[in-house]
Amino acid sequence: MDKTGGPDSAQLSLSEHHPAETAERPPRRFGLMSAFMRFAIALIVVGVAGYQAYSWVSSRPEAPQRMNRERSFTVNVVEPTYGEHRADIGTFGQVVAARTLDLRAQVQGRVVEVSPNFLAGGQVMAGEVLVRIDPFAYDAAVIEARAAIANAELALAEAREARALEERNIETARASLAAAETDLDRARSLLSTGAATQQTVDTRALTVAERQQALSQREVNIFTLDAQILRQQAAIAQARHQLDVAQRNRADTEITAPFDGTVTTGTVTEGGYVNATENLGTLYETAALDVSFTLSDRQYGELSAAGMLGRPVTVTWNAGSRPVTAQGRITRTAAEVDASTGGVTLFARLDAGDAGRLRPGTFVSVTIEGIAHESSLMVPETAVYDDDHLYVVRDGRMAAIAVTILARQNDQLIVSAEIPEGERIITSRLSQAGAGVAVTVEGEEPQTRPDGSPVIMGPGGGGGIVMRGPGGG
Repeated sequence: MDKTGGPDSAQLSLSEHHPAETAERPPRRFGLMSAFMRFAIALIVVGVAGYQAYSWVSSRPEAPQRMNRERSFTVNVVEPTYGEHRADIGTFGQVVAARTLDLRAQVQGRVVEVSPNFLAGGQVMAGEVLVRIDPFAYDAAVIEARAAIANAELALAEAREARALEERNIETARASLAAAETDLDRARSLLSTGAATQQTVDTRALTVAERQQALSQREVNIFTLDAQILRQQAAIAQARHQLDVAQRNRADTEITAPFDGTVTTGTVTEGGYVNATENLGTLYETAALDVSFTLSDRQYGELSAAGMLGRPVTVTWNAGSRPVTAQGRITRTAAEVDASTGGVTLFARLDAGDAGRLRPGTFVSVTIEGIAHESSLMVPETAVYDDDHLYVVRDGRMAAIAVTILARQNDQLIVSAEIPEGERIITSRLSQAGAGVAVTVEGEEPQTRPDGSPVIMGPGGGGGIVMRGPGGG
């Protein structure tokens, strides 16, 4: 190294320290002019691309304008028809026998005859002899009772004849007593004049006493005969009662059907021996069938207020492909409310002509005639919103009408509402329902906007969107 420390010395020193780096450094190829040219070329490319893009954008056609059009819904409507409507009440019930009878023997004896109809399921007619008991002993009792009556009546006749004879004897005794008393008075008069003796007076006085005694005896006999007559009359009454008992026992040997009925059970057989009060079988009156069913407290209260007794019911038994129906009327309410069912049990008597097609124990559906509502409307359930209003078509739009629900009948509602004349009820259920919503009645021409342009319908009857170009196409 140069001690003077000049540049040459410094370069030499660096060369001495880094000889490899100095040998590998490339020579400089571009200068300032080269960088300027690169920038100019890039600027030209960007300008050309921008101009081309602008040309494309400016030359493209105008995009169609999206115009929102009013939305309209196609709906179904019905004409409001005012009249008397009712909602029948449907429930289920069971057929029961209104009159059931246990046949019991009133007398004892051997069974000599049994009707072939007297078996379970048999049909019997009123007055038909079902069981006959041997009447021999009871015929004898009737004969004895009649003989006792005849004897008592004969004894009564004898007593009355004896009393009539005794009455005639009393008349004779009274006449004899009166004559004796006259003779006694005459003898006493003669005694005072000396024309008669005292003995004559005493003799005639004795005669009066004897005749007085005889009259008293006759009167006692009358009393005895009167008592005998009363006794015989009582004997006749008793004998007649015995005859009535014997005749009734004789009649009770024949057990007959009191009404047209159906035999439930028959336990007696011919040749057997039955005791008094023994159960022979059971039957019910075929034409007297009831149906029992339960109503809720609300239903019972509504029917009670409108009149329940005598209200018509229709009973249906789904037996096979052809249901059996019967008509009837409500006759009574159960004596107690069944807490387990939470309702009120009613009974309806079926018409006699229909009852024969049903059997006790049958489960049936029951339809009770509902309460009639005058000047009401029946509309589908879909027509009423929030249970307080429905919509009508008014000038192509929905208009709300307040309603009061009176009753329900399956998917129909009975309502009270005041609908202006000429307006129709909308029955289609719309999620966008509201006053002023545009609607078109199914099968009618679409409505137009106030400016005269049509309301374009979207799929399914909903409102659509129309794309317009610059020319309004």
